[in-house]
Amino acid sequence: MKMTKISEIYDYIDSLAPFRTQDSWDNAGLLTGSMGGSVTKALVALDAKMPVIEEAKKLGCELIVTHHPVIFNPLRCINEDVEAGRLVKYSIACICAHTNLDSAEYGISDMMADALGMKNLHIPLEINRTDPETGRRLGYGTTAECESMSPERLAALCKERFGCVGIRYVPGRKNIRKVGMVSGAGGEFISAAEALGLDALITAEVKHHQFIEAERTGITLIDAGHFETEVIAAGYLWEKLSSRFDGTEFILSEVGSAVR
Repeated sequence: MKMTKISEIYDYIDSLAPFRTQDSWDNAGLLTGSMGGSVTKALVALDAKMPVIEEAKKLGCELIVTHHPVIFNPLRCINEDVEAGRLVKYSIACICAHTNLDSAEYGISDMMADALGMKNLHIPLEINRTDPETGRRLGYGTTAECESMSPERLAALCKERFGCVGIRYVPGRKNIRKVGMVSGAGGEFISAAEALGLDALITAEVKHHQFIEAERTGITLIDAGHFETEVIAAGYLWEKLSSRFDGTEFILSEVGSAVR
């Protein structure tokens, strides 16, 4: 059986979500390890946090593939008490596909729309950059259509489909047909949702004053949780990588959110 190189896995992820398209402030890519390394087992997760790293070591994985970058803010030291240092200690590589996956042709917000069984219109809530090679306009979020439902029904559907422990929302003033979705933190997109004439916005990490803005505009605003709206990306990457590489076993992490 042919051994898979880290560079091959990186290149395949790059074909799904080009790393060149990541936002200017982002740090997606191969963040620990070597492109020349070989991989027999790889763990796929949302975050390369300590429990995930220990899970990878226990399973004998040489690589972790995540959505969130394991190195994001500047580090003053790299020791085994921080995630990057622990990865180096265990000789585990880490590839992170962050805003390049958010803004991919099939991005995480699109995955949310599919999980909810909605008709995806593929209209971003924000355009903020361009692919330097193809000229494709890039941004965040997507819009979708659904059968008419109450705000309460949409909130219940999100809780069911995303596996939320709990959910916070402000119910709007009318039934819902057009929905905006922004995976992860996206409360600031309430104005964009209003401008697009949407009835609801599903996102996470919504601030107090963003809920007040939604109440004023009459739009249903649902905070379904950062982990819950983005862990779907780990399942997507696991499925894609598993079907692509016969020489590597890809394992979906069993580590969940610590938030209760």
